[in-house]
Amino acid sequence: MAQLRAREQGLPLPAAALLMSPAVDMEVVGESYETNRDKDPLFQKDFVRALVTGFLGGAVDPRDPLANPLYADLSGLGPVYVQAGGDETLLDDARQLVEHAEKAGVETRLDVFPDMLHTFQMAAGRACEADEAIGRLAGWVRPRLGL
Repeated sequence: MAQLRAREQGLPLPAAALLMSPAVDMEVVGESYETNRDKDPLFQKDFVRALVTGFLGGAVDPRDPLANPLYADLSGLGPVYVQAGGDETLLDDARQLVEHAEKAGVETRLDVFPDMLHTFQMAAGRACEADEAIGRLAGWVRPRLGL
């Protein structure tokens, strides 16, 4: 997470984080890999494991807090808004991140959009669910930016 790296380097923290279908569980153990397996045609557990292996390069521990914020101290970070599709296999990544952030005292919001898949927001302008999601993002972040 950018906020963790900024804090580590003594940089100003972002005003907020807006996360769409975050992939944060580098151990790839969420239950939604099973419960949503038949709904998500792309992000199957083996596929995500391969992506994680490429991301970590084989040299980084999947529990390294800078790679996996589920093992990081999130206290003192800015607000976090997470959106996820109800049918995506990465749904538990979103849920676990929000739960971990809340326990650290971080202001959080999680919106799960039923029947949607990973990064469904890319269909903005073509799908009403995506338009609604983008509207919620904007409505949430504006006051945090003083707008």
